[in-house]
Amino acid sequence: MDQTIPTDALGLFTTMAQNFLTQAVGYVVVTGALYLLVWVLGARVLARRKIQQRRRSNRAQIVFELKNTLAVLLVGTGNAVAIVLLHQQGHTRLTTDIDVAGGPVVVALSLGALILLNDLWFYCWHRLMHTPKLFKHLHSVHHKSVDVSPFSSYSFHVVEGFILGGWVIPVFVFVPVYLPIVVALQGIGALNNLMSHLGYELLPRWLIRIPILNLSNTATFHNLHHTHYNRNFGLHTRLWDRMFGTELEGYAEIFGTGTGGDVGGGQ
Repeated sequence: MDQTIPTDALGLFTTMAQNFLTQAVGYVVVTGALYLLVWVLGARVLARRKIQQRRRSNRAQIVFELKNTLAVLLVGTGNAVAIVLLHQQGHTRLTTDIDVAGGPVVVALSLGALILLNDLWFYCWHRLMHTPKLFKHLHSVHHKSVDVSPFSSYSFHVVEGFILGGWVIPVFVFVPVYLPIVVALQGIGALNNLMSHLGYELLPRWLIRIPILNLSNTATFHNLHHTHYNRNFGLHTRLWDRMFGTELEGYAEIFGTGTGGDVGGGQ
């Protein structure tokens, strides 16, 4: 890692503040631009691609989501600073040497493996978050957004936000990881989250007929989770939902026909 973080209190606070502001401004700009392009300027052209035909997202919801997102980004900044400090002290196995990480083939495979690990971690915790007590005190924050938009992407309770992202610390401490893979994981995660909460299905309908590709997450797949709370828990893929029987029955037909996520519902 090229970034060096001072260990005195003022230096740590300044570094965290700078990183948080950079993330927050970047998030608001990207998310706002996406919302403007799809929900405002593209609303008429993309009307048939809207997953939930009843528009329930409004200004009050967006303000609520932004408040939660800023808190989650602050927690994420803390995690990132902690990882850099651990690395400075020689307690991680992050490396910029591709050979130390196992070579190009191993590095490429490790990206897929880490995505699957993240997917499994998210699936397990997401299902657990739907148990009554955890749902009431933590996960219900995210489900206050029914008609999701890009602003819903990181609208979580701060404790849930910490748990969902917490898997990276033990991995970076114990597993050799090529540093550019970390950047790739962050980018893939952010894009996936925005796509999942876009509120519009922009992927082609024929995707559901292509082996392997049809296991990927879609905006429709996650949107249906917001109207059918006890189904479709996956993050990047449908793999674990299909394996453990928690995929919404008829999802493939819903995606293929674009009938949306308004039917049914309930926890």
